[in-house]
Amino acid sequence: MPSSQDKLVEVDMGKESEAVGNGDTTTKTVTCVVKVSPEQDSCWSWLVCFGAVLSNVIICGFTYSYGILFPALLDEFQQGKAKTAWVGSIAMMGLGLFGPLVGNLYHRLGARIVTLSGTLICVASLIVTSKVTNLYVMYFTYGFLFSFGSCGVFILTYIMVPKYFTKWRSLSLGLIAMGPGGGLFIMSPIVHELFKAFGWRGTFLCMAGIVFLTSVLAFVYKPTVESGKMDLNSQQKENKKFWDISILKHKEFVLCTTAAVLFYTGHYTPTVHMVRYLEEKGFAEVTASRLYIYSGIASLLIRPVIGRLNDFKWINMLHIYFIAAGLEGASTLLFPMATTSTHFIIYFVVYGLADGTLGCGFAIAVLNSLPEKLKPLGFGLYNCLS
Repeated sequence: MPSSQDKLVEVDMGKESEAVGNGDTTTKTVTCVVKVSPEQDSCWSWLVCFGAVLSNVIICGFTYSYGILFPALLDEFQQGKAKTAWVGSIAMMGLGLFGPLVGNLYHRLGARIVTLSGTLICVASLIVTSKVTNLYVMYFTYGFLFSFGSCGVFILTYIMVPKYFTKWRSLSLGLIAMGPGGGLFIMSPIVHELFKAFGWRGTFLCMAGIVFLTSVLAFVYKPTVESGKMDLNSQQKENKKFWDISILKHKEFVLCTTAAVLFYTGHYTPTVHMVRYLEEKGFAEVTASRLYIYSGIASLLIRPVIGRLNDFKWINMLHIYFIAAGLEGASTLLFPMATTSTHFIIYFVVYGLADGTLGCGFAIAVLNSLPEKLKPLGFGLYNCLS
């Protein structure tokens, strides 16, 4: 029986003909009952939002903390900085690369199955990665498998959570976007302590156990229905289509995606190489790892602010986005001139503010630029290209 907060909607599934003994036929209407999720902006809505934020913190935190394990992997495999850095780069890229595929799977299988499957793939890939003896195998186990599973969890948080909100939709998106910043702030010191206690192989095993916690998110998603009427024929046709060319007709979506591609081309490169770079400059590993915390705090705090600012129509958010991107570019150009810890802290704070502003802003702009049926494909494509 449904709970008191749920509604039941009878949906006409069409008509079905049936022959009878005297040669006549009878026609009967086939209906089904679809359970509708609790009302918008309810307590359950905030529970879903909390679960999504926690999942993004874990997934993004482990992905972006690869730089902490980078020196150990560099010493273990002796393959050079460029080849070793590709492991983390592929994982970061894959977090969005599989977006269109995840969006298509969501239409076919639903949010629960895709999220749970993504979590289990992440867990399996981390366990296998802890056992590898060849860096090129890690390209596949961590770079591709882990990122594919992560994408299945990450992308759907942006698609599902807005369905539960009306009044607080932009704020909820801002909170979800706290995942990358919160991940760096929360998970990077955890990864560092795990590495000191268990080594890089033990760290990957512990990461697998922590990632498994995100499987709970799959069970807080409830089916949502926009309307009581369903056109099954059109729904089946949509499920068969992997690509909808009409998405390119939305100019704001194309503009935001293009800008994001340009921004993210070199955005994550500093975080991968920073620990080893600072070690070569004579700074302790602990000091280098703490810099990720400053970046994470800045990114974490600015994201809900940007989400809330999007609710005010009199603010031109494009100006804020351009300023943030310009500041990050200028600070990165000046970074080789840094000589003291204060300089490094300032750079990481600016980097975090830009990361939070653009990460949250682009996501909200893309989702707001598309109709409901194109959001899974559009947001997946945005993440894939950026």
